[in-house]
Amino acid sequence: MQRIVFVIWCMALSLVANAQAAKSVLDRASSEFRKCPSVNVTFEVAIGGDTDNGTILLQGNKFYTRLSNTITWFDGKTMWSYVKDNEEVNVTEPKPAQVAKMNPYAFLDMYKNGYDIAFGVNTHDYFEVVLTTKNDKNSIKKAVIRIDRFSYQPKYILMGGSKADLEIKVTSYKKGKKQADTAFKFNKKKYPNAEVIDLR
Repeated sequence: MQRIVFVIWCMALSLVANAQAAKSVLDRASSEFRKCPSVNVTFEVAIGGDTDNGTILLQGNKFYTRLSNTITWFDGKTMWSYVKDNEEVNVTEPKPAQVAKMNPYAFLDMYKNGYDIAFGVNTHDYFEVVLTTKNDKNSIKKAVIRIDRFSYQPKYILMGGSKADLEIKVTSYKKGKKQADTAFKFNKKKYPNAEVIDLR
């Protein structure tokens, strides 16, 4: 009986150590990102069988994302989503889960609350960290993040929810200088024919 208790105790300690080590990887990745005035990322994205290429400019909790048919600006509070095909701009004040769907780097804050953290399959090149929600209300149920072992830059992000998974493969990651706040706000003068729909 004592041996069984000892084995269970060792297993519990191992799980705790695994979780702490995995969290430290995300802490380091978050810290390295926060040191940069801005970051410009090129990526491939797949969701529901559809694929696209895009770029995202990040600065703290602000971002500017460009895909083939959509452009999104987020200044930390307000989001503008421009759809090229129909010349519409939807203006919203999204919740954190909605921001996470538009900004794959949202995991840099997301993991700190409401998720169990563990290592997946680590390799010589990257750490794989798996986040699993503790709360059924979270729209992102599971996330898999691969972090480069040497630079601590994200290489791959998979976010799973109640619908199709969102898969991001990072192809380029460049550090940049601080951007003006206007880089993260929609400018009507540049899109004079766009219909602005305020959904706030």
